[in-house]
Order: sequence, then structure tokens, then C-alpha cells
Amino acid sequence: MKIGHQLKKARESKRLSQHEVSDLLGISQKTLSNIESGKTQPSVIHLAKMGDIYEMDILKLLSDNGIHLSPQKSLFS
Repeated sequence: MKIGHQLKKARESKRLSQHEVSDLLGISQKTLSNIESGKTQPSVIHLAKMGDIYEMDILKLLSDNGIHLSPQKSLFS
């Protein structure tokens, strides 16, 4: 399942409209629609805010979609 679709399901499970969430994120409803449809990728900041709004673990969402974040290794170690 794509990240945008999962974000849409999370929004709907909280019974929030795109308009409500876009206002909380400070983006247009069209931008949120594009994120949910997979036309646009959300920024890290917007992902973090959506995690708070939807009460979901964004790192798990990313990991479940094959995106694994880890601390950067030092070039001088």
C-alpha cells in the first residue's frame, strides 16, 4: 500500500476532512489531495505533523513502505 493511501486512511479513521488537515498543516487542500493520491510526496515536516495529527508512528509507516531511516555514519570513523 502506498504512503499517500495510508495517510488518507489514517485521516479518515480520525474523521477529519482534507480541509481540516490542510489547515492544520498550513498547506492547500489540493496539495493534501495530491499527497494522498500519490501525485506528490509529503515533506518530512508535513509527515511529522501528520504523525501527530493522526497519532501514528511515521517511522513505522516509512519502514513498512521500504524506507528505512538510520543515523548517518561519520566519514571520519
